[in-house]
Amino acid sequence: MKIAVTGGTGFLGKYAVESIKEEGHIPVILTRNPIDTTIIRDEYRQTDYTKLDLIGKLHDIDAVVHLAAKRGSQGLISEFHDNEEMTQNLYEACSKRNITNIVFASTISVYSNESLLPWTEEQVPEPKLMYGVCKLSCEYIGNIYTEKKGLHIKNLRLAHLYGFNEKNNYMINRFFRQAFHREQLILNAKSIAKREFLYAKDAAKAIIRALKQETLSGTFNVGSGEALTNYEVADTINTIFHNEENLLVKDPKADEGIHSSFMDSSKAKDVLMFSPAYTFTTAVDEIYTLMRGLDDVPLWY
Repeated sequence: MKIAVTGGTGFLGKYAVESIKEEGHIPVILTRNPIDTTIIRDEYRQTDYTKLDLIGKLHDIDAVVHLAAKRGSQGLISEFHDNEEMTQNLYEACSKRNITNIVFASTISVYSNESLLPWTEEQVPEPKLMYGVCKLSCEYIGNIYTEKKGLHIKNLRLAHLYGFNEKNNYMINRFFRQAFHREQLILNAKSIAKREFLYAKDAAKAIIRALKQETLSGTFNVGSGEALTNYEVADTINTIFHNEENLLVKDPKADEGIHSSFMDSSKAKDVLMFSPAYTFTTAVDEIYTLMRGLDDVPLWY
């Protein structure tokens, strides 16, 4: 089976492409920009994500994994409209090519109501960030194409992702690099809110499970089943990276400025047959092992 992956060169995309190959299928990376073929050996097709161009690029494709998305500043919905147009163009092209088996990467950020934790798919979404609004809009676009055009789109609401060698300065990635260099990890405030983190390798596993359900459509929470405070995250990283007792909470009385976020993923377990293979501890242990094989681990990106 030939599976097109939008955003196949991105963080989650790399994990998805590897999982597709492990299943014996052929990934085809769709990307706006040319890629370095000395680094990425997989087939890729450059596209501007217009409907006409996608129809041509998908001529021999059996299924699609839709991961590509632009991230804005969260303040302006206009910064995200390209994602909605790209999604509709993709689904239009899939309809023209009779490609019905599609997986879309949505997010836990479509939820926000802490009084309803753990969140389930039956609850009314309440995104508080423009990113979540955009992802929810793309889910609804998919639902329309499922109902009107006969596509089988699986919307996967992924928990907060983390993985190996993600090149940004988000808290968890920064902590990995600081602990690797035996630097002190610093939390600015008290640690109360519990958030659900998902190893990107498990997210890729969920994508594969969803692809195997070729005629299934619907929305599924995909999480790890673990909800951790920032303190627990930092402490676990320090322990595994042999950076024990090197954690500072600057002001235990201060408001940390985040809210709890975790889901009930029993539907994915029952319908997609998905269960995470990793705990946070085992995933961090694997990441530490992989980091030791790098030539360079910069503190900042």
